[in-house]
Amino acid sequence: MKLSTYLVGLSAVALVASCQSAEKAAPIVDLEAQRVTAIKTATPFQNNNGEVPPEGYGSFVLSHDWPTTAPPPLADAPWRDAIGGGLITVDNASAYAEALKAAVAAPGTALFTQGNGFDAPGAGWYNEPWTGSLREPIQGTYPAGEFGPAVFPGTGLKTDFQTHVLTYYDQRAAYTLYNVWNTDAMNPKVETARTQFAEGSIIVKAAVFTSTDPTMPTDWWDAISGAQAWNLFIPVKDGGPSQVWPGYVVQFDIIVKDSKSAPDTGWVFTTLVYDSSIQSDNIWDKMVVLGAQWGNDPQASKPGDVLTQNWINPDAPAYAKMTLGPNDRLSGPNDGARNNIAFCTDADNCGEPQDNVPDSSCMSCHSTAQWNPKLNRMPSFLLPSFPTDSAPYFKLCGPNGDYICSPIAGSAGWMKWFQNRLGTVPMDEGSVAGDFDEVLTFKSLPLWYAATNPASDVPLLTRQMFAARQYNQYTGAPLKNEK
Repeated sequence: MKLSTYLVGLSAVALVASCQSAEKAAPIVDLEAQRVTAIKTATPFQNNNGEVPPEGYGSFVLSHDWPTTAPPPLADAPWRDAIGGGLITVDNASAYAEALKAAVAAPGTALFTQGNGFDAPGAGWYNEPWTGSLREPIQGTYPAGEFGPAVFPGTGLKTDFQTHVLTYYDQRAAYTLYNVWNTDAMNPKVETARTQFAEGSIIVKAAVFTSTDPTMPTDWWDAISGAQAWNLFIPVKDGGPSQVWPGYVVQFDIIVKDSKSAPDTGWVFTTLVYDSSIQSDNIWDKMVVLGAQWGNDPQASKPGDVLTQNWINPDAPAYAKMTLGPNDRLSGPNDGARNNIAFCTDADNCGEPQDNVPDSSCMSCHSTAQWNPKLNRMPSFLLPSFPTDSAPYFKLCGPNGDYICSPIAGSAGWMKWFQNRLGTVPMDEGSVAGDFDEVLTFKSLPLWYAATNPASDVPLLTRQMFAARQYNQYTGAPLKNEK
C-alpha cells in the first residue's frame, strides 16, 4: 500500500511491531482498535496525541483560557478603512487583503519564527478543544491533505507531500469558543445565538508541508525553497514510527467576520502563500496574498462565468494558482478544492471517474459548517456529493470507492454548495449553522461526540491506514486505492 492510500499523522497509534524473527513472529496488534480507544478516551484539552519526541524539541501547549466576557464593539478596522468603509469588490480586494495581513503581522511573524515557543495566550490567540488526540507533540499540528507532482506540474516538485495545519482564534473569535464550550468543553451548547462570531473576529491557520519520501527530507520542491522550517514529530513512511521530520510553512489563511464589507455571507477569506522570489530577510514579507473571497458567486455556474465575489492576485506564484476551484474560486495548495470525482445525474447514474477536478473553494467548503443535533453530525458533506445514511455519509464511486459521486457541475445539486448564506443559516433544514467555522462542526464536535458517547462511530476525519477505506483528513475526500 502506498503512502497516498492512507491518512497520515495519527501518530498516537502509529505503532509498529518489531521485525519478525525466523524463530518467532511478533504479536499482531490491532492498530485500528487502538485508534478507536484513543479517540474514545480523549480529553478536551489534551495537548497532543501522547507521543514523546527526543529531548530538545520543545512541545506544543494548547491555548484554551478563552475570554469569558463579550468583546467591546470593534472601533477601528484597518481592513475596512483600506476600502473606504464600503463594500469589498474585485477592484479593492487587494488593498483589503494587504491591510488584513498587516493587522496580524506581529503575532503572525512571531508564530512563524518561534513555532512552539510562540506565546499564544500572551498574544491573545487560542485553540479549539477536543483536537489534541490528532496533534503531533512538537508544533501541535494535525494532519490535513496529501498531494503529488501531478497536481503541480512544471514546478520542480520531486515527491508527494503531506500537509499539516494549526488553527488559532483571536480574542474576539475565542469568545465564541467560550459561548459554545464554556470552560470545561464537556457539554457544548450548539445554538445559533452561541455559534456566531462577533464583528472583527479573526481566525488564522498555518499549513505546514512535509515530504513523504524518507530519503528526501529537504530540497524536494523548488517552489518552496527558503520557506520557514518547522520540525514535526510524525510518521513518514507507510506504517513506520513517528520521527522528527522537517516541514515548511507554505500557506497561511486569515479570515475575518465583516458583515459590512461582505453582507451576503458576513465573512472575508484571504490566503497567503510562500513566494521564493521575494527578496527579503523577513519571512512574513515572503508570504504573499494569493487572493480573497467574500461570497460564493452563485451566478457563476458554468465555465467562463465572471466572478464578482472573488479576487486572485495575478502576481501570486504559479504553483499556488494550480489548485484554484471552479472558475478560479479561491483555494490554496493545502485546501483540497480539486478532487477525484464522477459526475452523476443522480446517485445511481454516474459517468466515468475523473481526477483532479475543481469542485470546491474556501467559502463553499466552510459554508457547509452546520451540526444536526439529532444526527450528531453534518448532514451534507464539505464537497458537492449525494448524502447517504451510513458512513461516510456521502456516495462513493469507482471500482474501489476512490471517487466522490458528484452532481453535474453547474446543476442545481452542484450549486447547492455555491450559494450565499449568512452564518446564521444552515445548509440543511434541522441543523444549527456554525457561522463558517468548519473546525467546530467537522472536527471538534465529532471528536467530542465520539469521546462522550461510547456507542458512536469514529468520526470520518480520524479514519486512516488501518481502515478499509481511506480519506483525506482535511476535506474528508476519499484517497485513491493504489495497491
